Amino acid sequence: MSSANPLVKCTVDQCTHYMPGDQCMAAKISIYNDETAARSSRTTDTLCKAFHPRKTVGDIVGAFHNSNIGGVVSAAFLSGTQVTPSVECFVSNCKHWQESNLCSARSIAVSGINASLNEDTDCQTFEPK
Repeated sequence: MSSANPLVKCTVDQCTHYMPGDQCMAAKISIYNDETAARSSRTTDTLCKAFHPRKTVGDIVGAFHNSNIGGVVSAAFLSGTQVTPSVECFVSNCKHWQESNLCSARSIAVSGINASLNEDTDCQTFEPK
């Protein structure tokens, strides 16, 4: 497994961490099993706990504690630079899950059409072991 963070493609544009180009400006994202399923068997059984709804300026300020400001500045000034949040994964039955809740995938995709809650997001990279 590489020590570099996976590239993250996120299409959850209702999240305060969403950046144009389907990038995530969170410092860290956490992938969990859906709370009702308790174990994932498909992508819709996963969710991104870093999701924070973007409705007001207060929402953006409330999510500031988990912002990857350095990565965003680098991406803004260095052409071709991708913001890469750290990824922790608690979905232990995913083939990309590694000890210490690390993700071994080179890249992950997070989606959630019209998301308003964590439960509305999915890790599209999930593959059962």
